[in-house]
Amino acid sequence: MDSGQRNPWIGKRLVLLCGILVVAVGASLVWWQQSRAQGKTALPSRLCNDTFSSAEVKPLYGESEGALKQDTIRGFPGAFGDTPGLGVVCETSLGNRSVNFRVKHMRWGKPKKELMGEVEYVTELGSGYGDYNKDRGEISLRIPCPSSETPTATLYMKVGATLAGAGPGEGVSKLKRLAGYAARTLARNVYKCKGADELPEGPVHIRRGEGSR
Repeated sequence: MDSGQRNPWIGKRLVLLCGILVVAVGASLVWWQQSRAQGKTALPSRLCNDTFSSAEVKPLYGESEGALKQDTIRGFPGAFGDTPGLGVVCETSLGNRSVNFRVKHMRWGKPKKELMGEVEYVTELGSGYGDYNKDRGEISLRIPCPSSETPTATLYMKVGATLAGAGPGEGVSKLKRLAGYAARTLARNVYKCKGADELPEGPVHIRRGEGSR
């Protein structure tokens, strides 16, 4: 055979090997994409006994993946008049991130001016007010929820998230939006507090209290 001529079988083998390699790489890519998709959690549409939209809570889980865990305590959310004492609680977690809600019925609310003199950060949402704990990543609000039996009744709500526990940053901004949403949902749709429709849209506002001086 002329040494200057190539063996046609060698060329066919190269083409065959390249084809096998392309198929193998493609199959591996498909498997990786499917595995990645399966690793992500598909959240239910509602959380905490159908109280909150998971789309509103999801940003506080960050990039965490895994199995969603939920635990409701004392029948969350319950009827407003039935939430005194320790109140009702909904605890959720995904991976290493958690988002928790606590609600209780108070016969009266500490006056805003008095609270401002005690806390480092004051929270506000229309007629609602409370405080922000930067170390624990928690926002609380006291929202008027009067009734004919108890005209001074107050809805006390606390929302906490591990993502917001590191102080000012993106996590706190997400927590403020979630707290605003949770306050409107509880006051308007769940407990139907008088005047709840006047709560403004948007996030809870945080400002310095006199307790920081």
